[in-house]
Amino acid sequence: MKSWFFIGTVVAANIAALPASAGTRDDILSRAARCGAISDDHTWLNCYYGAAQPMRAQLGLPPAPESQTFLVPSNAASMPMPAAAPSQPVSQPRKSDNGLLASLFGGSPVTSRVPATAYSFDHNGIFRISLSDGSVWQQVEDDDSFAKWREPAGHYLVSITTGSLGSYNLQVQGDNRSYKVRKVR
Repeated sequence: MKSWFFIGTVVAANIAALPASAGTRDDILSRAARCGAISDDHTWLNCYYGAAQPMRAQLGLPPAPESQTFLVPSNAASMPMPAAAPSQPVSQPRKSDNGLLASLFGGSPVTSRVPATAYSFDHNGIFRISLSDGSVWQQVEDDDSFAKWREPAGHYLVSITTGSLGSYNLQVQGDNRSYKVRKVR
């Protein structure tokens, strides 16, 4: 857990360095602190990403997936979510401009709520899933989360975000797990 404290400190320091109002930063840090009650590391990290939603909206970035924002525990005096992102177009940063934080922690959306068209499991329980956008993703073998999907593929809406150090995270709406995956096609 010491490494999570270090990561949290680094993230908090970098959030504080962003050119934004202190009120938004304070709100984010307060929301992120409420994630501390979550014991599962994957869920805690998703909550932490969800806690930063007010800054994402303020900067005009795509919203964090609902699977992350709903994890932030509410507080009787919880901070209101900011208004929607500005209506003027916001240029997306080039891949090389994402900076150290993005390359270390990820979180950028790759796909959001894309229906699955097929999935299968190998003899070790590792899945391969095809999405309606034509992409195919396979769970990495050293992932310790195992999917227990039983419904027809079209029942599942899949979101994929960049993970730390060039990895990818796959989440399925209604499934609280996050899976490490690699793109096959």
